[in-house]
Amino acid sequence: MSEYFAALGDGAPELYLGHVNHALRGADSDEDEVFSGELARKLGAEFLSVRLQGTAGHEPPAPLSEGQARELRYAVYRDWANGHQLDCIATGHHNNDQQETLLLRLCRGTGVAGLAGIPASRPLGGTEDVVKLVRPLLGWSRAELLDILDARGQSYRTDETNGSLEIPRNRVRHEVLPLLEEHVHPGVRSSLGHLAEQAAGLQGDLESLGARALAAARLAAAGEGVFLSLAELRGWPRSVRREVYAAVARELAPGAEGFFSRRQFESAEDVLDPDDSLAAADLGGGLRVELAGGSLRFSPAAGESAPPLVSCGDVSLQIDGDPVAWGDWSLSARREPWGGPGEDTLEEWVDESSLDGHLLVRGRLPGDRVWPLGAPGSKKLKEFLRESGVPAGGRDGIPLVVSAGEIVWVVGQRLCQPFSVSPGGAPAVRLHARRLEDAS
Repeated sequence: MSEYFAALGDGAPELYLGHVNHALRGADSDEDEVFSGELARKLGAEFLSVRLQGTAGHEPPAPLSEGQARELRYAVYRDWANGHQLDCIATGHHNNDQQETLLLRLCRGTGVAGLAGIPASRPLGGTEDVVKLVRPLLGWSRAELLDILDARGQSYRTDETNGSLEIPRNRVRHEVLPLLEEHVHPGVRSSLGHLAEQAAGLQGDLESLGARALAAARLAAAGEGVFLSLAELRGWPRSVRREVYAAVARELAPGAEGFFSRRQFESAEDVLDPDDSLAAADLGGGLRVELAGGSLRFSPAAGESAPPLVSCGDVSLQIDGDPVAWGDWSLSARREPWGGPGEDTLEEWVDESSLDGHLLVRGRLPGDRVWPLGAPGSKKLKEFLRESGVPAGGRDGIPLVVSAGEIVWVVGQRLCQPFSVSPGGAPAVRLHARRLEDAS
């Protein structure tokens, strides 16, 4: 990165060279800091350095996750930007980082914004003035950048932890991408780059439409918060409404930097849905949404929280353990031979091998999805309950048996396809439910 700006000569902006020492690799971390300081002196740039943990020469602390380390670095960037009146912070992300980020997001689950990958420029956030975070090297691969350094006779440091396959990004870098290149398509890297470019364009279009929708839906404030017309909102596609909600989140909770998760979006959509009984929800991140006459009101969450979707909480259900109570239900799970399909909607057998060994009983949550037995695929839980004729007022009282975050059984309604038992298959677990008032 420093060589990039040095090559600009007289056209280069005033430079600071910054280094964040996480102190996670003992002496190696300290040597990186020393190297960076010497490079800054060579370039005639002021050196900014922050050590985040411990003191030099001591044992390194417990390792941080990639996300935790990034949040700590960005907090330092904001301090630097505010303290030195910087116009932008430039980081050394390159094209290989882009490819790895895209694959990781695909595996973990993402939307259009996530498919856009690492943006070349974005607001840093949390700064007194508008400061940009820029990545001028995204157009180059790691190999190309190393060739440039070698040609200029510039030495560099390599983080030894980049070779550890315990870190998901490293495994994608060293194993997954080479495997895809060799056995799937040799141009997979450029394909990922094209996908990111197209997704970035689409995301930009959605944000523009979201701004138009927000302007059209915004009502004169009748109190604290942002009031949006229900009729206007319902006339826009879901994808555009997501951008409306994200823009409102940026306005009301700047610390969230506009991030709007799938859970938050589905919570807001559930309040918007006229067929749902939910009238308010806490979205997290300091936001609350509620119906207010003919409007949807977003406001900072303060004072009393919105009523939870269910009041029963989560209950652990042990296989071959004692029955547990959830609301006005009693549920049990026992290993028993499968007796074939039955007519009792309060009894189901599941394939034990499909479970992670731990079951949970809970109520519905925003964004819940189910794959009903016999259906061609998954759908939203609230859609399934509506189609099943469950009244809106009774949906919060239906227990759900869950394994590893996936719904196994909507009690009294349907087993879910991935957990069904096949004749002659793996050992079965019998799930049984009854209402407590039905006990003899």
